[in-house]
This record gives sequence, structure tokens and C-alpha cells, in this order.
Amino acid sequence: MGYTHLELGQECEIVERVYSCDGNSDMSALVQLSPAKLDELAQASMEKEKTIYAEALAIVARWKQQAYETVAYRKAQAYLRTLPVTHTSNQWVKGEYDWHEISNMVYKFIWRSYENTRWDSTQKKSVPVSWELSWYLTYNTPREPDFTGSGRQIAGQERKRFGEKATMEKYLQGRINAYVHLFKEISPPIPAEHEKRFCVNGVLLPGYTVEAPKRTPQEVADELLSFLEDEDASPSVANANQPPHKKPPPHKHRSSTPTR
Repeated sequence: MGYTHLELGQECEIVERVYSCDGNSDMSALVQLSPAKLDELAQASMEKEKTIYAEALAIVARWKQQAYETVAYRKAQAYLRTLPVTHTSNQWVKGEYDWHEISNMVYKFIWRSYENTRWDSTQKKSVPVSWELSWYLTYNTPREPDFTGSGRQIAGQERKRFGEKATMEKYLQGRINAYVHLFKEISPPIPAEHEKRFCVNGVLLPGYTVEAPKRTPQEVADELLSFLEDEDASPSVANANQPPHKKPPPHKHRSSTPTR
């Protein structure tokens, strides 16, 4: 009695147990043998078991390698099934529930304003008393990328309150201006530390590029030092290529005879 289970590309289980009460062996001939002979035959049987077990492990290893190949095919299929992100081609559009959006393949900026009112008994109508603004700047990531952790939202505020509509509009325009540089290209370079947000199974999706990683202050300092070292070494190199400097011959002093 045993148990077997196979989940392709993931798991293989084969469990088999042997019980002495199975009644599947005839002992009548074996009990006629001497204890020494039984020991010899039992040891030989156990050695055969070990050999078969090793063969089974080798087969499991083969299955494991084949399962890895199946997984690779599935990952490639998942990559090819990933749909391009939707975006507005860096144009402002108005969508559902008065949300305004500008987006490209990497970034998305959305905002929406709310008008709070109260009933004015004198005017017999609702009048605005304040305005609220919600805005968000996020990465416009595809579905099921390699990394979906924190940091997808770059900036934003929810229901920021203003007493005057003009003040709210001025503030909103300032936020838009602060990030307008992100909406110049359809596919701006991705910051290196966020590359996995646009990868599926370790491969960057089509149409994307990644920024060169920013150098640390130490790397910049090391480069400057290397330039200085090169400049310090250059005069010595130049002098080494010149012939040795010869001293001028000593000046002989001529004695002069006074003219009579």
C-alpha cells in the first residue's frame, strides 16, 4: 500500500511501505535453511534494495531537472502574456468619478478635487465652504511584476483641505509643475532601484530602459583622486623620455693685460 502524487513542475511524491503482515511470501522453504544461510540471503537482499533505491533517486533527480525545464517554459509564457500598461501618452485626460490623469509607461499622476458645501438658509441653496484635493504620483507598473512591495507611490496627499478654490488650484499646479519632467517621454528610464517593478520572471519587459545607477560620493572621490594621481605622474613620465641634461662646460677666466 502506498501513495503517489505528481504536480507537474512543482512536486513529485512516491511513498511505499511494506508490512510483515501482508502475507505475500511463502516461508515454508526458507525455514528449512540454516541461520547462517538466512543471514547471507538477507544481507544480499538488503544490498539489492540499496541498489534499487539508488536507481530510484537517480530517476527522481531526472524528474527534478525536467520539472525545472517545465518551470522555465511556464515563466517564458507568463512573460509573453504580460500586457503592456495602459497610459495616456503624456496627455491629461478626465476619467471616471472626475479623476484626472497623465501617464506614460513608467509614471502616472492622478488628481481629484472635492467641493464641500453647506445649506445657506438665506440664499436657499447649498454654497461651497471648502475644497479638498487628493493627488498621487505612482509607478505605472504592469500586472504581477517581480516586485510589488512598498514604494510604488512616489508622492501624494489625500483630501488636503483648502478654504479657497483658487488656493487649491494654485497648489495643484505647483505639484504638477514639480513632476512635469517625468512626462516628457513615453518610456522614460526607470530608476535602477525600481527595475524589478517592470520585470517579469527576471526579464525587463519590452520597451523599457533603466537609468545608470547613481555613483556614491566615495566613487566620485576615488575617480577625482585617480585623475590627480595621473596628473602627478605625467611630468615624471615626460622627463623620463627626454635625454639627460648636460651641464655647460666651466667658464675659463681670461686674465687681461692693462694697456699702456
